[in-house]
Amino acid sequence: MNRLNLVPYPKSVEIFDGTLDCKALRIAGDECFAVSDFVDKVKGMGAEISLADGVKIIYAVGDCEISDKEGYILRIGDGGIDIKALEQAGLSYAFCSLRQLLFNYAFKLPYCLIKDEPYLKHRGLLFDVGRYFYSKDDVLKIIDLCYLHRLNVMHWHLSEDQGWRIEIDKYPLLTQKGSARSHTNFGIKPHKGFYTKADVREIVAYANERNIQVIPEIDMPGHIQSALACYPHLGCFDRKLPVATHWGVKHDPLCAGKESVYEFVFDVLDEIIELFGENTKYVHLGGDEVFKRRWQICERCQAVIKKEGLENEEQLLGYFMRRVCKYITDKGYTPILWNGLDADIEVSDDAVWQFWGGEGENDNDAARSAKSEGRQIASDSEHTYLDFPYGKLSLRKAYSFNPLNKGVREEKLLGAEISLWTEYVPNFKTACARLLPRMCALSEALWLKGEKDYSDFERRLGYTVKYLNREGFKSRALKIANPSKVRGNLQNAWFNRRVLHWQGLHNLLDDAYVSRKFSKKSKTK
Repeated sequence: MNRLNLVPYPKSVEIFDGTLDCKALRIAGDECFAVSDFVDKVKGMGAEISLADGVKIIYAVGDCEISDKEGYILRIGDGGIDIKALEQAGLSYAFCSLRQLLFNYAFKLPYCLIKDEPYLKHRGLLFDVGRYFYSKDDVLKIIDLCYLHRLNVMHWHLSEDQGWRIEIDKYPLLTQKGSARSHTNFGIKPHKGFYTKADVREIVAYANERNIQVIPEIDMPGHIQSALACYPHLGCFDRKLPVATHWGVKHDPLCAGKESVYEFVFDVLDEIIELFGENTKYVHLGGDEVFKRRWQICERCQAVIKKEGLENEEQLLGYFMRRVCKYITDKGYTPILWNGLDADIEVSDDAVWQFWGGEGENDNDAARSAKSEGRQIASDSEHTYLDFPYGKLSLRKAYSFNPLNKGVREEKLLGAEISLWTEYVPNFKTACARLLPRMCALSEALWLKGEKDYSDFERRLGYTVKYLNREGFKSRALKIANPSKVRGNLQNAWFNRRVLHWQGLHNLLDDAYVSRKFSKKSKTK
């Protein structure tokens, strides 16, 4: 036996001769969530929990030789099982590992010593509920999945062109109207849904118990047609727009020249901060993929460019994001932004930049990485975008993910995120099929630094997939996750066929209409 059957694999493992029969367990230590959750789950696997008989599990939180708050020491030997951790987070991960070992070894554990701590401090899953709404129970199951993979962040993408998903008291139409679209990518069925503030508090509390920080994202000034559909005055020309139906970047952003828009943004952020404030010190503001044709013909936007001495609409985007970032930082929070803005434009020294990277090398990413004073999050789309078919992003390719792939600097690296965009992921069953088993591969890349052995990972994965299936998370088979060339090409063709639809043509025609109608009006004033 060379390596334990564990995913993600621990930092340090020593395996000794001997096994410990753990069908019956007794536990000694202070009551806490990590232990109660462990007891519930292993009982479901068939373990007997007793106060008097069985293998003794002793655990303690406090001083130990592991200095990382998420680290732990797990010792399995003839005297029983001993767990030590500096803080509750480490204790939780120790019991996660023990729970997986009990299943993978059918309760007969090898004698071993595990000393474990994570490579990255920020290990996240971006979960997009803007395109498709997922019920509160589904979100809780996604959090469970993060917990099992030792992820400590759920980046919750709560607003999109296709739906506004979070209750904002001052702007009730955002959920009354903005949370519903007439039909979806998958046909003519209407789709709707949003989270009440009570839902959000319950979800955040559930995540925090599991050492998971929930970071909200309200994307702006683009990706926001659902809000414009409710409050047309937020756009440049007060246009009456529907909540978007299909995926793809829409061409109507918030107007950067109206003070009423900034008032709206600040009001929304006030309620977001009040709701998430004790859980996180981060708010994700998006900031990417902003089409600027509307700003080019908008009198108010052009007036701001002139007043502020800006050179163009790209600098106007920088002006917009600077104002919003300052509002966040003045309240003691750190903004996170997608890296899409030109690297020469300063936004905020405090901002965390999230690099999605696009396809291949990206000069702007490298320039932003070098110039940015803030921390950085790696979300390289070639390796972490799990909405992609397996023909485009195989399990083997996901396992090769390196957070420094796209020029992100190690000394500035806050962490990395796995991304599940949901344009073509309409439900929890499909989400599992996209996430698993690639999430297993990526979780190990985020937890364990250094060279990795894919063959050994695949061997260990066989046990882990059975474990996840038992927990209610149905994984794709390996022959699909690492498809043949023919199967992969068919998967890609099916994915690309879905991407092609009339919305792209609609955007071009709509651009022409807006330019003809409003640029002429501007010239006559």
